[in-house]
Amino acid sequence: MSSKSKKKGEEVLLLPGAQGWEAWKGTPDTGFSLALRTEITRVLEVGGIPSGELAMAFPVRDVSSLPFRAPTGDDALLSDLADMHLERLGMRPPIDAGILTDIFKVGTRGEESLVAPIVLAPPVEGDLPRRSPKKFDISARCLPMPAEGVLVWQELGRWVFALAEAGQALHFQALASPALGEDTGREIRLTLSQLQMQGLIDSPPRHCFVWVSEGEASPGTEELEQLGTGFGGTAAVATKPVPVLPPRGSQLLPADVRAERVARRKKQQMILGVAALVLFYVGLIAFLGVTLSKARAEAAKNTAAYEEIAPKARLGEDHKRKWTEIQPIVEQDHNPVELLYLCMLARDGEEGLRLNRADIFNQLQVDSEGKLTLIRDVRLQGQSDELKQATAFDEALKRESGFASYLWSCPPPQAKGDKWGFSYEARLRGVDEEN
Repeated sequence: MSSKSKKKGEEVLLLPGAQGWEAWKGTPDTGFSLALRTEITRVLEVGGIPSGELAMAFPVRDVSSLPFRAPTGDDALLSDLADMHLERLGMRPPIDAGILTDIFKVGTRGEESLVAPIVLAPPVEGDLPRRSPKKFDISARCLPMPAEGVLVWQELGRWVFALAEAGQALHFQALASPALGEDTGREIRLTLSQLQMQGLIDSPPRHCFVWVSEGEASPGTEELEQLGTGFGGTAAVATKPVPVLPPRGSQLLPADVRAERVARRKKQQMILGVAALVLFYVGLIAFLGVTLSKARAEAAKNTAAYEEIAPKARLGEDHKRKWTEIQPIVEQDHNPVELLYLCMLARDGEEGLRLNRADIFNQLQVDSEGKLTLIRDVRLQGQSDELKQATAFDEALKRESGFASYLWSCPPPQAKGDKWGFSYEARLRGVDEEN
């Protein structure tokens, strides 16, 4: 089936078969069917694996099963107790080897729990397929098991066995004997005796089922009898069940696969980061483009409005300039006539004091560079019959409120024959104002 015709939700289970690896395809709801059977024992060399989400079941030979009784029914405590159990047995894998341990609760004994921790041997070269699996599990957990009896089957040319509790694998292990026979049976019986001493089983099972897949050769009658003799019971052939994916998946994750996933995740994060940055700049450029377009439209609108009112504005500037030119003349506070009147008030009708000359400047001067300078000065020349008259005039000018903004310079009067001549000058405070 091509990837184009792949059904939604289809998965592929890579499972160790009797002599080589098998690929089963299907869904947890509809079940699995055999899609590929090989005699290849190195999974790295298996080709033609069907498309679909790949799950791999490690063979029993690669796993250590270490069940024990936990003195509690609280599932939250089982993980810590399992860690202590593995530590005591010296079976804790290195931290940098990935996630090579898992724990499964398979039953209860009163207030105690039957716990089945497993430890996966670190995969070596050739132990993982070329296509990275999404899930990992153990072959014994992927085979439905009866409630009673010992299960024996062949994986990758090696015999293995398992014992179930309530349909779940309580214990499984690879057998040392190369062929079915009395030695194989004794090996199984020894393991069952150990499980009984640990309180994991009440009594050893009396019957053994030898699983054989369709199309495979079945063991002979003599082999079964020898197996039963060594086992201490009976042995019979049964059809190996179609594999399933356990409802509760395993957390197993070899170091190489974990490193690959971490690298892939970092790459995806980097790609997403770059994509986000690109989208940001694209959005920024679009925003700036819209903003610039609006600004240009507003500028064009303002330019048009300015061109419409520019003649009026220029007319206003002309009026302002003309007003500036005549301002010194029309301002009442600095009007020459008004200032002359203030001088006469300061004279206070004194008969012996006369003003010979009064120069009052209130005008704009333009230099060669076109700079305007406002000149506001008062210059008075006169004479008096007596010194005190000129001095009194000096003081009166300085007291006059109309001259409050002016600074007077009044040198002492000078005797001229029988008269006293004076020359007083006032300048607007702030020196020369520029306009």
